[in-house]
Amino acid sequence: MVLLGQCLKRPVSTAFARGSSQRSFASEGDLFMSSIRESRSCGLASVTELVGAARARGLQLATNQAELDQTGLDFHVVHGADEHGTRWIVRTPRRSDVVAAARVEARVLSLVAPRLPVEVPIWRVHDDDVIAYRRLEGTPAVTLDENGPKWNVIDPAAPCEAFLDSFATMLASLQSITVEEAERAGVPIRPIARSRATIAGAMEATRKVLAPSDAVWSRWQRWLSNDDLWPTHIALVHGDLHPGHMLLAPDGTLTGVLDWTEAQFTDPSLDLAMFFGCFGAKALEALLSRFERAGGKVWPGLVAHAVERWAAFPALGAEWALRTNNDGVLEHVRAQLAALPPPIGVD
Repeated sequence: MVLLGQCLKRPVSTAFARGSSQRSFASEGDLFMSSIRESRSCGLASVTELVGAARARGLQLATNQAELDQTGLDFHVVHGADEHGTRWIVRTPRRSDVVAAARVEARVLSLVAPRLPVEVPIWRVHDDDVIAYRRLEGTPAVTLDENGPKWNVIDPAAPCEAFLDSFATMLASLQSITVEEAERAGVPIRPIARSRATIAGAMEATRKVLAPSDAVWSRWQRWLSNDDLWPTHIALVHGDLHPGHMLLAPDGTLTGVLDWTEAQFTDPSLDLAMFFGCFGAKALEALLSRFERAGGKVWPGLVAHAVERWAAFPALGAEWALRTNNDGVLEHVRAQLAALPPPIGVD
C-alpha cells in the first residue's frame, strides 16, 4: 500500500500494508468503524488452512506461497490461481473486529458494483474466516517493493487527462447513490456533525502525543468551527481512496478500486482530501472541474475544506495508532504533521 507520506514526497516506513492492496494510516472511517470493532486475534493460521477453507467452499485454488502474506493490517492473504489459471485473492481476518468490518464492506460492494464505471472486488466466498475474490485487472498506481513505495503508470506531479477524467466520472457516479439507497443496503450513515465531533475528539485525544504547534492547533480549530467551509450535504465516499487502492490501464485510465472497508455516507470531501494530499492543489482543481461536469456536487469552500481536512489527518492517524499500539503509524503521522501544506483560501 502507499503511505500518505509518500504522497507528500517524504521518506516513509513500509509497515502499513493492508491485505492485497496498499494502505495508508488510519482514515476517519477507521475511527467510525471502531465502534463495532474489538481486538482479539482470529482467522486461519496457515496457507494450508486458508487454501483448504477456499477449497471447501468450491474454489479449487493452488498457490506457491509457503507462508501467509502478513503485510496487511487487517488480513492475512494468499495469492493463488484456480484450475483455469484465473488469479484469486484469498483473505482471512487478523482480528475479530475485522470480521464485523468485512460484513459492512460486503454490503457496500453489493451496492456500488452495478453503479460504478470501474471494477470492484466481487466476493465469490465470504464467511467470517475466509474471503475470496478474483484478482482485478489493472496496475495499482502505487506498489511496494524492497525499496519502498513505487508509483506506476501515472506521474503524481502531473496526473494525465485519462486518469483525471476517469477518476472524476467514478467519483461522481459514487456520489450519485442516494442516502435512501445506502440506508437500504446497510451502509453506515455519518452526518456532518458527527464527523466534526469525531475529528475534534481525535485532536484532543492526541494533542499530548502529537504536540502540534500553537499555529497548527489554531488552524485545526478554525477549520472545525468555520461553517462556511463545511458542506451541508452528505454523500457516499470510499473513505481510503489513495493510489494503492486505484487500478490503472496502461494509459492511466482508472479501471478498478480496491478495499471498501471504510466506505460510508458522510462528508463528500473525504476522498477529495486524500486526492489533494497525493496529487496537489492544481490536480485537485482540474479534477473538480471534471467532477462537476460529470454531475458531482461542489460548493464554494470545497477546495479550502479538502485541504484542511487533509491537514487534520495526522490527528486521526495518531488516535488510531494509540488505540492499536502501532508505533510505526504514530511515527508516520508525526512526519506528516511536520510537512503540512499551507491553507488555501482561508484567512
